[in-house]
Amino acid sequence: MSGSLGQVRSWVDSNFGGTVGTRRHVAGRSRLLIGLILSIFGIAFETIGVATAMPTVMRDLDAPHLYAWAFSTMVTGMLLATLLAGRLTDRVGPLTPMVAGYVMFSVGLVAGALAPTVWVLLAARFVQGLGAGALSLALFVTIALVFDGAQRATVLGALSFVWLLPAFIGPPIAAWMTLISWRLVFSAMLPLLVVAAALALPAMRQVQAIFDPAEESETIQWWAVVLVAVSPALVQLAGEPLGAWSVVAGVVGLVALVVGLPRVMPRAIKLFGSGLGPVVLTRGLMAGCFFAAEAFVLLVLQNLRGLTVFEAGISLTIGSVGWSAGSWSQARPWVKLRRDQIITLGSVLCAVGLVTMVGFIAWTGSPLWLGVLGWVIAGLGMGVMMPSTAVAIMGLSSAQEQGRNNSALQVAEGLGNALMTGLAGAIYAGAVRQVSSQTSFVWLFSVLTVVCLLAFVVSRRIGPIDNESLVTVTG
Repeated sequence: MSGSLGQVRSWVDSNFGGTVGTRRHVAGRSRLLIGLILSIFGIAFETIGVATAMPTVMRDLDAPHLYAWAFSTMVTGMLLATLLAGRLTDRVGPLTPMVAGYVMFSVGLVAGALAPTVWVLLAARFVQGLGAGALSLALFVTIALVFDGAQRATVLGALSFVWLLPAFIGPPIAAWMTLISWRLVFSAMLPLLVVAAALALPAMRQVQAIFDPAEESETIQWWAVVLVAVSPALVQLAGEPLGAWSVVAGVVGLVALVVGLPRVMPRAIKLFGSGLGPVVLTRGLMAGCFFAAEAFVLLVLQNLRGLTVFEAGISLTIGSVGWSAGSWSQARPWVKLRRDQIITLGSVLCAVGLVTMVGFIAWTGSPLWLGVLGWVIAGLGMGVMMPSTAVAIMGLSSAQEQGRNNSALQVAEGLGNALMTGLAGAIYAGAVRQVSSQTSFVWLFSVLTVVCLLAFVVSRRIGPIDNESLVTVTG
């Protein structure tokens, strides 16, 4: 492991080791960045690994009917922590949320590994979500404070790849651990988190020391935070066989979101204005349609093309190459586009990829490579968009607004993911009872394509944002 860390540190030093171009010099910046990279890898690997092991976990705990709640409880925790940590970071700096994130995520892993019942497991997943939300928010604020605009794009591109890397290696490793004991999937990341914290926290004390807190911080209404955090879970209940109560839960969830969301968003973010608002809304729409599509791609490949779980997983992994390429390319100085134009390009690519998937599904005789190509293109769009929206938010926010505005971006992503996946499930469940499975998938991916096109329209309202990678080279 020391050899691998040495290689990572060599790469970090070559790209970010100097003091030129930094917003504020922080000694040990390379160690800090390595710690942040390992933290993201740990969260991502745990997310992928638990998804692989969860069917076995729920069977072992005799609760397969609660399978979906093992994921929604973590989403609820992440939303809650992200909303609260954003305001807290602007007031006290990123160190406290980061430490709290490490502690809560670790406690959640230990509780998950030792869970004797499904209810303890669900509570552990909620605590993991709290930790992951606080840690991720503090990480993005730290990047905004320590790195300048040109370097942010490269750092965020690297972190986007690190987040994606477990999609390549996570499932087989988690499957191997599950054969021994599914509890290993929870406990295996604890040593990595300890190393990550040991590397990051010493430099974080320096970041904290130079942090200039906001003179006034917007107050947040706690009841609105709770409404937004629980709204995806209520919408999920709408899909449960509860009769009239399912309808009630779905309606209450949507009302809770409509009432609560405007009250937790920072005042500077007007979703239907220009600047920050369209960046946040574009991120939410694109993340929602892509991750909802991802949830059904495996079903398409297995149900319509007869692929095994392993073969379908390999196809999905190949498609992830597009995301990696997009994350890398958006930070390159030869991309002669403004940052807002790069975000729009991402929405176009994602829409093209989803349209290709619709054609692949509708045309029974289409080759498998067409579907894989469509997913590569959609992933390319997401790889371009995800770090670019984060760079845009950082560039449009002062040092005292980084917490709340990055919180809004991550909340939009989480809500988009949860709500669009729930909507996609409802569309498929309703359609498959009326028409063939193939037609159901065509309808589903067509709706998601329309959502992606809506993201394109919204992205056009962002307004000009400089591409600082380009400005640094030409200026």
